[in-house]
Amino acid sequence: MEEERFIGGWTRSKLAARTAQERYAIWKRARTLKTADGNQLAREIERLGLPYAEPGLLAEDDPLREAMANIMATKEARSACVEATLDGLPAVAGADAAFHEALGVSYRHNDVAIATAHAMVAELMGELGYIEAGNKDLPNRYVARAGVFWKRK
Repeated sequence: MEEERFIGGWTRSKLAARTAQERYAIWKRARTLKTADGNQLAREIERLGLPYAEPGLLAEDDPLREAMANIMATKEARSACVEATLDGLPAVAGADAAFHEALGVSYRHNDVAIATAHAMVAELMGELGYIEAGNKDLPNRYVARAGVFWKRK
C-alpha cells in the first residue's frame, strides 16, 4: 500500500529522511500557507515526533554575517529599526529591507541569515534602551515573516 502523500508530495518517509533544519523549513513553509493542506503537513511533522529545529545563527566568521554586521553598523539601518518600531512594526522590518536590498538571494533564501538578522536587531534594540513587548507579523513585502515588537523601558 502506498504511503499517504501531503501537499508538495511529502510522505512520512521523505520527511523522516530530512535533517531537523530541513524539516523546520518545510514545517515553516507549510504553516505560512495558511491552508488546510499546509496545516495538515505541519501537523504531520509535529505528530511524527521527529526533531525539527529553528535554524541557528551564522558563524561569527561567516562572510554573510560580516556583511550583515556592516549593514547594521550604518546609521541608516539603525535608524530604520527605530523608525519601524515607531511605525508599529517589529524593528527587524527596518533591517530586513536593508539586508534584502544589499544581499539579495543570499539573505532572502537563507533561514539562518534571517535568524541572525533577528538576533542583531535584538542586540541593537537592547542597547538603545528598548524592551520586548511581544511578537507581530510583518506585511508580505518583507522577507522575515514576523518579529519582536519593542517599546521604550
